[in-house]
Amino acid sequence: MATKFLALACIRKERSYGDLSPRPRYPSMPKYPRGVSAGETNVEGSEAKAVFSVMGMTCSACAGSVEKAVKRLPGIQEAIVDVLNNKAQVLFYPSFVNEETIRETIEDAGFEATLIQEEGTSDRSTQVCRVRINGMTCTSCSSTVEQALQAISGVQKAQVALATEEAEVHYDPNILSYNQILEAINETGFEAILLSTGEDMGKIGLKIDGVRTQNSMRIIENSLQALPGCSKYRHRS
Repeated sequence: MATKFLALACIRKERSYGDLSPRPRYPSMPKYPRGVSAGETNVEGSEAKAVFSVMGMTCSACAGSVEKAVKRLPGIQEAIVDVLNNKAQVLFYPSFVNEETIRETIEDAGFEATLIQEEGTSDRSTQVCRVRINGMTCTSCSSTVEQALQAISGVQKAQVALATEEAEVHYDPNILSYNQILEAINETGFEAILLSTGEDMGKIGLKIDGVRTQNSMRIIENSLQALPGCSKYRHRS
């Protein structure tokens, strides 16, 4: 009995020594993901933005391939690829990655990339995309889509017209991509098809004859405001 007890004690002792053996330590890969913590914001180097011309993309799958490749790099905050305009916009932290590495990564994905713009993120622009929405049958449908769009971070304005089955969305491309807008519409149960996307905005001048009262002017203003794509108007008497 004593012999068995001693043997058991030795086995336990060996295991305890094994648990105390040093384990190898590996340095973590530098990464600066979305949702930076307060401690990480002191890392040397501020956030920057670079825009690349990307040639060779023919569909949304191409854009998705470029986005995924770029987002795998350490230090990438966001990557937005516009297949219609052959551009990729990347928010990144220069402490971890540079423009040339991003450009080479895009080319490794099978496309020709050229840096065309580099700047800080304080200069934010507005993009406008028009979307065909199939499946809407009533004002409740259009209201559901409009509310879903307006709830997205980065959307500045969203208008859905039931009569034309179209939506126009003004959004900040530094925060949001048109692909995310399409996904949000699809999640409401309707089919979304991108019609166009581009910089905000065009201007047109109209001469209107026969306006004699303020009430007539208000009717015209309300009609213009209800049009998808008309975000601002001004009249001169």
